[in-house]
Amino acid sequence: MNGREIRVFRGKLIAGLLKRSFWKDDAYGELNGHMMRFKTKGFWKRTTRILNIDGTKELGHITFNTWKSTAVVTYENQTFVWRFDSWMRKKWKLGNGEDFVHYVKTSSWKNEGDIETENISPALVLTGLFIYGYFWKIAAAS
Repeated sequence: MNGREIRVFRGKLIAGLLKRSFWKDDAYGELNGHMMRFKTKGFWKRTTRILNIDGTKELGHITFNTWKSTAVVTYENQTFVWRFDSWMRKKWKLGNGEDFVHYVKTSSWKNEGDIETENISPALVLTGLFIYGYFWKIAAAS
């Protein structure tokens, strides 16, 4: 991951990609055939719409709690909570009980890590990466 692009690998093959806008908190990506866009609006109360790749159908949305560094995701009529699992911000999770995706940043110097999923859509895997990028950008600016 750099500030604008995240690549998801399965072994040595690229399985997915998330590209962020430099100026806005918008992005688009693909993972395992799930193509989507993220469009963010608002200033104090930020929300992001999760859209199909054409931007014509809303699949869900993200509501951020910047002070607590958490987010609530509504996707296909289900609710998921995103939060950091470590004070060093090297682990984070998106889930709703039994269905989850868990991320672990394995290096302090390189932007590499592992992703573990359980009964969760690839679209939500990308959503969890988008949210991490959102909070990473805020931390880098402060």
